[in-house]
Formats: sequence, structure tokens, C-alpha cells
Amino acid sequence: MKREEQKGNSRQQEILKETMYLIRKGGLQAVTMKKVADRVGIKEASAYRYFPDKTQLLIGIIGGIKKILLKQLYKLQASDEAPTIKLQKIVTHHIQTVLKLNGLPIVFMAEVASSKKLDLTKHIKQILDEYRQIIEDLIIEINPDIEQPALVEYSTVLIGMSASLAIQVRVGTKVDLKQTAFETVLPLVIDGIANNTKKKNRKKQTKYKGKKRCSQKRL
Repeated sequence: MKREEQKGNSRQQEILKETMYLIRKGGLQAVTMKKVADRVGIKEASAYRYFPDKTQLLIGIIGGIKKILLKQLYKLQASDEAPTIKLQKIVTHHIQTVLKLNGLPIVFMAEVASSKKLDLTKHIKQILDEYRQIIEDLIIEINPDIEQPALVEYSTVLIGMSASLAIQVRVGTKVDLKQTAFETVLPLVIDGIANNTKKKNRKKQTKYKGKKRCSQKRL
């Protein structure tokens, strides 16, 4: 890589870093190209050389969040471990990443989604769709017979865990994650996934046996 390209990439990353700082302090409305340029220590016109407008700047932020949240998840999904272990590690990694960043990625994505700016929301949707696909692929691997409604319900619960914790962290609520999420809730959900069809079949069998006994009595 040429020296000028390295310098340009470094400046671009610096701009993204300072943009995240402004978002953390005041949300999307706090971000302007002038404020970002001032924090980086460059002229506003120079900032536009790296990002043509605020939308492209925020798309750059979304790209960074996507890399942080999904890159490791794909690696975990491709491992040779049992699907139950992979699912637990993926959700745990996602929760830990969100908490390490003080809940900011989830809060940022929620704010972008509520802004109804289609150029931005489509990128957020792509991240969520990819994450949901990873989760649902593993759920099906754990339980190939799981029905669509249950599949959607379980994936929503697992995705929602990090969102719920992110909100709690942002408002200052202290949560003992080792006890509530990693050791209790998450294994319970995964166990429910594995046994979902079996429980359903047992209910059907019990119902069938009951009808059979009633028929025999009538005879």
C-alpha cells in the first residue's frame, strides 16, 4: 500500500472514530461534518474529501459496526464444534461485544432505524438479516424438525437478549451477566430449541392415547 493511501485510510478511521464519539455523547443529531472536522483537527472541506456527506459518513460507521458484530460470528459458525456450543458462543460473543462498547452499536442502530432514512436503514436491516440468518441456521442444525413459528420466536429471543442488555447498560442498570445470561437464560433457551419438537410430539401422543382409551371404553 502506498504511503498516501495509508495516510488517507488513517485519516478516514480517525474521522469515523470522532464521529462515534459525537454519537455517544449526543446521538445522530449531534453529528455534523463541521463538528467532526473540528474534533479531527482538519478543515470542514477536507472532511468532505473522505466522506461526501453525512449519510456516507454514517454508512461508514454502520460498516464498522457490521465488521465488529459479524466477522467473529461467521468464524464461530464455521467451526467444527457442536451446533449447541456454537450457538451459545455466538450469542455470548455478541452480548460481550455490545457490552464492551457500552451498548452503543445497538442504540445507534435503533436510532438510525427510527430516523426512517432509507439510505441508512437498509444497511442496518442487512446486518440484522445476516445475524438472524446465522442464528436460524444453527437453530435448524440443532433441531431440523423445528417449525417456522418456533424458529422465528427463538431467533428473536436470542437477538433480543443483547438489545435488552444494551438498553440497561445505557441507562446505568447494573446486571450480573454471568448469572442471568450466560449460565442461566442462554442454556435454557438452547435446551428449549433442542427439545421443542419432542415436547410437541409427546403432547400429541398423550392426546392420541387419551382418545384411544375413550374409544375402547365405548366398545
